[in-house]
Amino acid sequence: MALHSGSLHAHAFLRASYNQSLLISRLSAVAKASCFYSSISSGAQHPAIDSRVTGASLATSAPPGAAGIKTSAGPAKKAQSAQETAQAQAEHLRKVEEEHKRMLEKYAESTSILDRYSVMPGKSSDYVSILQRITSENASEVRREKQPLVLKKISDSFIETFLPFKDNLSLREEYVNYYGDIRLGKVLEDLDRLAGAVAYKHASDANGNLAPIVFVTASVDRIDLKSTLSPNRNYRLVGTVTYVGFSSMEIHIQAQTVPESGEPVDTEPNLVARFTMVGRDKYTGKASQVNPLLLEDESQRRLVKVSEQIKEHKKAVAQSDLTKRPPSAEERLVIHQLWLETGKYQDSKYGSRVHLPPEMVWLDQTIMESVTVCFPSERNVHNKIFGGYLMRLAHELSFANGSVFTQSRPLYVSLDDFSFKKPVNIGSILRLKSQVVFSEPENRTFQVAVSADVIDNMKSTVERTNTFYFNFCCPGGSVRRVVPRSYEDMMKYLEGRRRAQTGKIISKLQREMQEQ
Repeated sequence: MALHSGSLHAHAFLRASYNQSLLISRLSAVAKASCFYSSISSGAQHPAIDSRVTGASLATSAPPGAAGIKTSAGPAKKAQSAQETAQAQAEHLRKVEEEHKRMLEKYAESTSILDRYSVMPGKSSDYVSILQRITSENASEVRREKQPLVLKKISDSFIETFLPFKDNLSLREEYVNYYGDIRLGKVLEDLDRLAGAVAYKHASDANGNLAPIVFVTASVDRIDLKSTLSPNRNYRLVGTVTYVGFSSMEIHIQAQTVPESGEPVDTEPNLVARFTMVGRDKYTGKASQVNPLLLEDESQRRLVKVSEQIKEHKKAVAQSDLTKRPPSAEERLVIHQLWLETGKYQDSKYGSRVHLPPEMVWLDQTIMESVTVCFPSERNVHNKIFGGYLMRLAHELSFANGSVFTQSRPLYVSLDDFSFKKPVNIGSILRLKSQVVFSEPENRTFQVAVSADVIDNMKSTVERTNTFYFNFCCPGGSVRRVVPRSYEDMMKYLEGRRRAQTGKIISKLQREMQEQ
């Protein structure tokens, strides 16, 4: 299948990026060697060159063979040692260049796979002409014969892609934040894109041709960040189908650190995510059956069993939703205790108010909002706003709120289960409202809920599309206790408390699945 012209431009850009990075690496090597020889002659300690400043892929330690040079040696021996050091430096540089080139080749190859099963439109697609064709009164509806189902193995849906932050300076610049770390919101976009690609690949026929099915992200079950992503490392994202229903499938994604030369392979993932994708007939919009899953061994059957356990747990939680059922007996006790505890901080017998202690804050005082107009540049192949883009906006707002709440730098821990209830159309006015709804000061953790509403300025209506729940920790500071003041805030507090408990259960099941 031919690549989009945007992909061809991307490959040309990668080659240019590689040439630029290679030049910087060579110049840095010369500077490093010069600094090294100067330190030898002066007897000074050689300072390591920071690869984040220079952008070079060279190791900051001295090259092989350099440690044994002594300034007291004779001129001939010093010359021989310098020659050996230069040779070792050249060999080291050659290996770094080869590793750098291989990573960029893998990146280009994985990009072409994502383009084939893309949930994003090509750079050359004309949104205006597509919109005119869709809204035309004479638009004809094309029907296709239903494709026969194909029994697919788990490995058939496998897709990997790379985030070579260390080797691609332009990519690193796009993802780095003002702390010098990776923007998690950008990675959330990549995860959603990869989940869609895996779904389309699983639904393809025996020859890899796309089926007339439209896939949308129905829900995100859980995204756990196991360890911080560094801009000085390369990462590999891998995704597969682990469960299939009639028209739905569960996608399991991991982010793994690409080992450097000589490093052992780290089997512990940096990030684990679970997406649920739902297929609809491209022309009728009805649920469309997807290819069934062939389980080849006992380990794969255990994977499916874990997925079924998570699915059943989600169903039980949904049935006890606070908009459908009142709080449980145990939760009513929690509410009553909160009411007793905070009553003295509201209206006393004498009509006066007592301020909350500094370690506490009212839940309704932690609100932060943003408003965005949704432009065509953020659309997916279905001409709706890309779900990953919404996740990024919500994450960035939750981070800003968490920073104000803790007066420090919070660290992202996880994204709890949520569903995309309604699509967001192009041109919509999107309002995001964030609020700290639950905190555990003893663990230095807190939860930020971000509701996404679409405002219709013509009808003067507001429609809820979904609510995100982000969990953060604050290892370098204290976390205040949020307390509700109204009954509405009580329900928000209980919902946050429930999700914190549910998230721990899902994370435990995921760990058990990885251990198997």
